[in-house]
Amino acid sequence: MRRWLLAIATPRGGVIPRQIVSSRQRLLLPALLAAEVVVALADAAYATVSLSALLLVGPMVAAHLLAVRHTVLAAATALVLALPLPAVDEGSLPHHLVRALIVVTGGLWAYVTARSHARHRVELARMTRIAEWAMIPALPAELGGVGLAAHTRSSAATARIGGDLHDAVATPTGLRLVIGDVKGHGLDAAHLSATVLAAFRRTAATAPDLAALALDLDAAIAPSLGPEDFVTVLLAEFVPGGVLLVNCGHPAPVRVDNRLRALHPPRSCRPLGLSPEPYVWRVRLLPSDRLLLFTDGLTEARSCEGVELPFGERLHEALTQATLAESMREVLGLLRRHTGGSCAHAADDLTLILAQPLPVREPPAPTPVAEDRHSGDRQNEDRHSLD
Repeated sequence: MRRWLLAIATPRGGVIPRQIVSSRQRLLLPALLAAEVVVALADAAYATVSLSALLLVGPMVAAHLLAVRHTVLAAATALVLALPLPAVDEGSLPHHLVRALIVVTGGLWAYVTARSHARHRVELARMTRIAEWAMIPALPAELGGVGLAAHTRSSAATARIGGDLHDAVATPTGLRLVIGDVKGHGLDAAHLSATVLAAFRRTAATAPDLAALALDLDAAIAPSLGPEDFVTVLLAEFVPGGVLLVNCGHPAPVRVDNRLRALHPPRSCRPLGLSPEPYVWRVRLLPSDRLLLFTDGLTEARSCEGVELPFGERLHEALTQATLAESMREVLGLLRRHTGGSCAHAADDLTLILAQPLPVREPPAPTPVAEDRHSGDRQNEDRHSLD
């Protein structure tokens, strides 16, 4: 599900994101410079035909596809190649000056265009970050008596918004949490994710139970669904001593105690959009236990050899660090090491939520108030005066 690529850049100098720039630098920039050299040699070899105008192709292409500094490099290379051409084709000085002026003018135009594109990318990056945090705000470290640590990553690696969704709402009955995955990718998937989140935030605190909440979400997204669209969701409600779950086609969460235990539902339930029949079941969850909720970006993560991330001792060790934040960092590090190397497996959207019930704190006993003897004497005097 997924892969939404927003054309945004890092703010510094309007540079295109590192993952995109690196691949283009390795291929496009050397190819443009080599093409300029070929054009210069061809212009020198065929004196009857002027090909110097083709030197501007490199800067123009770089202005639209590469960063500002790469455009400047392409323009400078074109000018350096254009300057010595009269010496080999016996052109006149005015012809040489006109040629150089054309190349300089074209290079300046390419530079201005590259700067304009860079400013647009920076502004788009800023607007995208605002939209991302509005749509997927960071979960607090503690909410509704539950400790939380969350991480989300779009498959594009340049945006947080994608096919995954998650949120949490504190209710009078306990913390309610949703994690989901939208079929598809691109703007349609992001729009459907936003629809699910809006419906969850609107009804999570008032729905009588998780099954009713799931049906509310299904009804809310029905007008936005295409013929083959659906959304897998997992709903959780943390109650004393346990957690209530509703699973509509989503990967089973994992309870972390002395080992990792996948919490598969007693019977299957179809995803939202496919006429689900949700039901609620309860799982024991002690304050010493943790609950890992995730999307299939975790289960589909592959090594260079195509091996899935094993749910074994190393993952259990990562999930049982002293704090939830430390555990999340360890899991992400383990995932990077597992999928690292020279292979180029396509990354999927990934969302991880690690939750742990917090110990119930006893309210402090009220401090006894000492009786004010002077106040008591004054009240007695008032009573006697009334008599």
